[in-house]
Amino acid sequence: MRKIDCALLGTLSVAVDGEPAGLGGPKQRLLLAVLLSRANSVVGVDELVDVLWTEDPPRTARKNLQVYISALRKIFGDKLSWSGRGYRLRLDPAECDLLRFQQLAAAGRRMLRNGDAPAAADLLARAVDIWRASPLADFAGEPALAAEVERLTERYLGVVEDWVELELDRGGHWRVYERLDGLADRHLLRQRLAAGWMRVLASAGRIAAALGHYESVRLALARELGIDPGRALTDLHVRLLHGEEAVTPVPGGVVFHHIVRDLPDFVGRAAQVRDVVDALAGERDCDLVVVCGPVGVGKTTFAVHVAHLIRESFPDGLIMVELTEPDGTPRTPGSVLAELTDLAGLAVESVSALPRALATWRAWLARRRLLLILDGAGRESLVKAVLPGGGASRVIVTSSRRLSGLDSVLRVELPVLTYAERTELLGRIIGQDRVLADRRAAAEILNCCDGLPLAVRIIGAKLSAMRHLRLADYLDRLRNRRSVFDEMIAGEHDVRSRYELFYRTLTEVQRDAFRRLGTLPAPPLNHDSLLAALAGQESALESLIECTLLSVPDCEMSSRCATYGMPTFAYHFCRELARSTELRVA
Repeated sequence: MRKIDCALLGTLSVAVDGEPAGLGGPKQRLLLAVLLSRANSVVGVDELVDVLWTEDPPRTARKNLQVYISALRKIFGDKLSWSGRGYRLRLDPAECDLLRFQQLAAAGRRMLRNGDAPAAADLLARAVDIWRASPLADFAGEPALAAEVERLTERYLGVVEDWVELELDRGGHWRVYERLDGLADRHLLRQRLAAGWMRVLASAGRIAAALGHYESVRLALARELGIDPGRALTDLHVRLLHGEEAVTPVPGGVVFHHIVRDLPDFVGRAAQVRDVVDALAGERDCDLVVVCGPVGVGKTTFAVHVAHLIRESFPDGLIMVELTEPDGTPRTPGSVLAELTDLAGLAVESVSALPRALATWRAWLARRRLLLILDGAGRESLVKAVLPGGGASRVIVTSSRRLSGLDSVLRVELPVLTYAERTELLGRIIGQDRVLADRRAAAEILNCCDGLPLAVRIIGAKLSAMRHLRLADYLDRLRNRRSVFDEMIAGEHDVRSRYELFYRTLTEVQRDAFRRLGTLPAPPLNHDSLLAALAGQESALESLIECTLLSVPDCEMSSRCATYGMPTFAYHFCRELARSTELRVA
């Protein structure tokens, strides 16, 4: 008997015996989405016709519907059946993530009614963990599914609120922190959610943040509903103002997790993940890992992924801070230290007395086993300023530079994704069946991404929004762009902007060397021609390697025959820089 696994939480997908199933075109996928969202219930033919053809159904609508049903029966067999007035897709919880969520949520609430709070908390936690993303995310904006998605989301938030209260009562503050970080801000009208988040912040010593969240909720309720916060939330606010809310720290003085979520579609990097996990939580017992690589290669995503894998090895929690300002300039040690001490709940009167504040931070850190992520380091001095002076805490630093001035570290240089990895990532974003339907076009599109996860995610986001567009048609659009950067923009993801920020962080000497690379033919670059372009300055060549703009040969060879690699997008960017410089001179 075939094993079916349907996923609605996130992008719609179906696997049969572990292999992705082809789900057909947009209307057939929409039909399946409706049937899955109402699994084990009959959906009438007239309703399905209205869903698939919202305004003017063709005369052949019912016949076309039968064709789609017939195609889906090749996947589901007699699980998809006619029931007098419509169709029903029969599935077990083992066959569908949404049904598993609903089963665990119902079991948890049943245990709660029976008075078994620990068992209820465990079951509800398992339900919450299944919910990876918004249901049917690839059908966002589809009118036929909007009400169903909203209903399912409301049900999920209710389950989260039940679990939060149970988990806080048994001291699981760090688990609640990790789940509610960001979620509470997106749903300011949910007062139970707000209360849970305020309690977690307060228990971490962040009273000001808890009071600030209350104010955000109060304003949102007044603006959207014209009401004030309820009695329970108001009473909690008053207790926080008067210092009466009980702080219930996790044993050992845990700092609750301040870290972004792990992406569920993370792919590749298996060897590098093993190295870092072994270094920080295994037998190697390394205290500092530097993750470096070119712009867009996924350094932050990698660090966050590893941190989530090894979080149980750090009972005092995870902290992540940015080391650069939004404009790309390095932050001052004082501003970084102010954020760290605030997250740790330390009473530091002023960070203007930097040595004293650093001593307080390091003394606090030395008594804990905590994982610290320093993201986007531009220089070694800022990293050294906030490193622990000793103890069991560990640090991951991400940087577009190798940071060779940091000693006794494990330095992990992330490569670009292999063809198999980038294909898998694109498939997870837009659906494997869509990739398999036109493998040649998919391969050429992915070649334009140069193996950068950032570029693959941008292309995936665009294709997800344009379900109607064939991959071959999108490939033509890519080919007709005047610049490779013109299509590499999706929301806040923008490859050119990332390079512009990176360029601002370079010294004048490095900028000049980078621009000179734009006068050379496309990589790989010969050692002699490189040196000639750099006016014979070996130090400039070494500086470009330090900035991960050039990659060194994998094996030993004489300097005269050595060749250097360079990221494709970096080369195109320096070509643009070189041309703009020529125009200014002219």
